[in-house]
Amino acid sequence: MLVVESDAYRDHYPHWAFRLGGEVYKTKDVPSRVEAIKRELVKDARFEFIKAQSFAEKHVSRLHPYHRFIKNISESIEDEKTEIYPDLFPGAGANLPMRMKSPLWAGLYCTDAVTPIMKKTYQTARGSAECALTGARLLRQKKLRSIYAMCRPSGHHAGPRVFGGYCYFNNVAVAAEYLSSTGRVAVFDIDYHHGNGTQEFFERRADIFTSSIHGDPAVEYPYYWGYPNERGKAEAMGSNLNLPLPLGSADDDYLKAVDRACSAIRRFAPKYLIIAAGFDTHADDPIGGFKLSLKVYPKIGERIAALDLPTLISQEGGYNLNKLGRSVRGFLSGFKESV
Repeated sequence: MLVVESDAYRDHYPHWAFRLGGEVYKTKDVPSRVEAIKRELVKDARFEFIKAQSFAEKHVSRLHPYHRFIKNISESIEDEKTEIYPDLFPGAGANLPMRMKSPLWAGLYCTDAVTPIMKKTYQTARGSAECALTGARLLRQKKLRSIYAMCRPSGHHAGPRVFGGYCYFNNVAVAAEYLSSTGRVAVFDIDYHHGNGTQEFFERRADIFTSSIHGDPAVEYPYYWGYPNERGKAEAMGSNLNLPLPLGSADDDYLKAVDRACSAIRRFAPKYLIIAAGFDTHADDPIGGFKLSLKVYPKIGERIAALDLPTLISQEGGYNLNKLGRSVRGFLSGFKESV
């Protein structure tokens, strides 16, 4: 299987930490996540690595209205340790000047106070999107049947209005938009957290089907999205399937949800499939709540591969560095052995 990588992944390294109940919590989205994955994949000669190609800025900017804000703020920062966070979020009735240069207006574009803009954030996030776009281009050119884009940072929480949740540009949304010009696209999100940004991008698009298995949003981030009654809007009603699972869900329950999602994707009959592949579903992940074992990831890969579609697998979450690489390798190996 071809693996697309970008050297830019290492340039964005948030240093933030906060104290809660006597505990100090540090960001889990570190460059070593990619390195942990690569250490596992290089052990297997079936994986071949290539560098991400460059794409015109328009592929990212036309989907993200805050694109210029992230770019402007990144380019205005002089040192690599400065971190810009929103500290005020406008409510209803606020006068909303569209300020694209001042960090004071970060609350217009970001949903939280844990997704900083740093000196190299823009180039790192754009490099991540170009990983996914490279894979999409190769699929569209019919050069390969399945491709893994080793994206970092993740993208599925970034939407058409705001970014957040460690995500700046939505990698799978950019890839889906790129592919949709030649046929219907299905996006299947297997990250522990609901892909709220991806859902919002396409909830009015009947030609793009979205589905997500995730922790119950009544108790898990992103809280306000990911419920079963969110099925799409207007003429796209029925084009979204949310499958929230309770805390503690293990292998068998998860595989049943995978089967439900795969059945819905078959009915939709897309030309392309994109997997938002998060592995914070593992039992030992520090910010997950499922109890999946390493042995289940090849089975998940096999069941998705049985859809027999040209497939882009785009990396999302997964924060236990001791298990992440093996989880990814297991999933990709199960997928590859079935195609």
